[in-house]
Amino acid sequence: MSDMITEYDLEDMYKDMLDDCYGVVEIAGMTYETSRVLKDTDPIAYQVGMSDYASSLMEDGYEVEGY
Repeated sequence: MSDMITEYDLEDMYKDMLDDCYGVVEIAGMTYETSRVLKDTDPIAYQVGMSDYASSLMEDGYEVEGY
């Protein structure tokens, strides 16, 4: 298997994975997607997590643009 995943698709897949796994976050009565909260409040942790996610995809045989 040698499917190429673009950087844009990687981020979409990562956001979907976070939101599917962790659902929504409630803050002061408002709900937000987990991916948005993580990216906005801790962009470094977001990038590290996405890099780890890319690594796991590459272990599964995918090529990830930029990695």
